[in-house]
This record gives sequence, C-alpha cells and structure tokens, in this order.
Amino acid sequence: MPLKKILLSSLIIVLCIFTIEDGPRNFIFEGHIFKVIDNKATIYVNSGLKRATTAFAIARTFNAIVSVFRESDLQIEPGGIGVSVAAGAALDPINDLVERFSWVMLASMTSLGIQNVLIQITPFLSIQIILMLALLSFLVGLWLSKPSPINFIRIGRVLIVVAILLRLAVPTMAFLNNQVYVTFLGKTQDDSVKALQKTVGRLKEQDLSESTTQTAQAEEDNKEGGWIESVQKFAHSVKDQAKKIADVKAKVEIIENAASGLIKHIVDLIVVFVLNTIILPLLFLWGMLKFGRLLVSRGFAEPIEDWFSSKINLKQ
Repeated sequence: MPLKKILLSSLIIVLCIFTIEDGPRNFIFEGHIFKVIDNKATIYVNSGLKRATTAFAIARTFNAIVSVFRESDLQIEPGGIGVSVAAGAALDPINDLVERFSWVMLASMTSLGIQNVLIQITPFLSIQIILMLALLSFLVGLWLSKPSPINFIRIGRVLIVVAILLRLAVPTMAFLNNQVYVTFLGKTQDDSVKALQKTVGRLKEQDLSESTTQTAQAEEDNKEGGWIESVQKFAHSVKDQAKKIADVKAKVEIIENAASGLIKHIVDLIVVFVLNTIILPLLFLWGMLKFGRLLVSRGFAEPIEDWFSSKINLKQ
C-alpha cells in the first residue's frame, strides 16, 4: 500500500509542478485547443462590444441633435404677432426613450467588458490556484492516517470540477450566446441599427438655422427711408416670415414623422442587447452552476472516493 501511495503522491506532485512552471502548464493546461477556444471567445465578445458601441454612438448622436433642436426654439414675429415654434418639443418623447436606450447600451458594454476580462483571468484562477488546491487536497487525503471530519478527497474532487467549469464557462457562454445572436437576433439588430442611422441622417439634414427671427439689422432697415418704403419693407417682412413659418412647420413635421418611426426599432434594440449581453449570459452561467452542483453531488462523489479508497485503503 505505501508503494501505491508513493506513486499517486508522485503523480500529484508532478501535476502540481506542471501547474506552476510556465512551459509544462502552457503545454498541458493551456495548449493549442485552449488557445483556440479563448481566441474564439474573445472574437465573439469583441464583436458584441463593437455592435453595442456602434448603437451607443448612434444614440448619443441622436441626443445631441435633439439638444440642438431644443435650444433652437424659433421666435418668428410677422407683423408683431408672436408665433413660437419649438422644434425640440416634437422629439421629447422619443428622446426620453433614446436616453434610456443609451443606458442599456452602457450596461451591455460593461457586461461585455467584464466577459472579456474573465476570459483573460480564468485560466490563471482555474489552473494555478483552484487546480493546485485540488491537487494539494488530494495529497493530504492520501497521507491522512487518522479519521478526519474533513473529507479532503471530496474537497479535491469538488475543486477539480470547479476548475474545469471555471476554465470553460466563459468561452462556452460566449460561443452559445453568439450562436443565439446569429440564429435569432442578428437580423433584428441590423435592421434596427440601419433604421436608426437613416433617421439620424435625416435629422441632420433638417437645417433650422435659416428659419431664425428677424434680425436687429432688418428692423433697423425697416426704420430707414420714408413711410412708403417702410410699408413696402413691412409687407415684404410679413411675407418672408410667413414663408419661414411654413418652412419650419414642414421641417418639424418631417422630424416628428422620422422620430416616431424609431420607437419600434429602439425597443427591438433594447430587447436584443438585454437578452444578448445580460439575460442570456446569466442564464448560461446559472446553467453551468447547476451542472457543477450536479457533478459534485453525493451520487457522483462515491465512485471517485471509492477509487481512491481502494488504492490507498483508507476505509480500514
């Protein structure tokens, strides 16, 4: 029996050394397959981050345009009769929705950034810390001569399961999440982003700067000359202001129509990003947690513990 203990202990010590030394660790625990898995996961996460950044930038551009319109309340006074046209008011409802959408995008980018960091740090945590603790726990369990309330063999087995799940959890989650996006959500997001870009472009084309109030210089011009010339300038001013009012109303109507058509697309984008970057990752991680708990349940523990017991004759 001591020979078996020595052989098993030697194997565990060699594995411990492999988890510490860069060369053996990279060859065994972080080899080509693991690098391919990590690279694919990074590509998937970065693609999602790029999509979220694009949508966030469009939303902030929309907010900026609305802010300009809201600051451009047009005071047009034909013939002394005040007419106020607030172009920004037409965009207030949709602007509130876009503002909340931008917060969703920020949360999505934060989630994807965390996933990217986890892809980088989980190899270290799973191999160099948790797997090392598992091997040490097995080693203690092998040489523990007296009965102990602590089952080190079981602890080692649980830690190995945790190490494996932690090493593969984030890449697996990124892969499954990307497959859901490609299969179900991609077209909806692409159509909505294109619609949002198109609407933002149309809003940029609506130049309201030309429809400003009558300048002080124009008022001074009306005061110059005789009364006949003043009447003519006044009539011309009324006609010009009436034209400006019609032009502004037409532009505001265009803005309202363009903005109202965005509501469905913005809601679709909110649903896509909340599902793709928040809800589904949490569901995948929850599923892997449940799977891990199933693996470490007593029913799965007995075969491994019995194997160790048969090798080192712990149950005497």
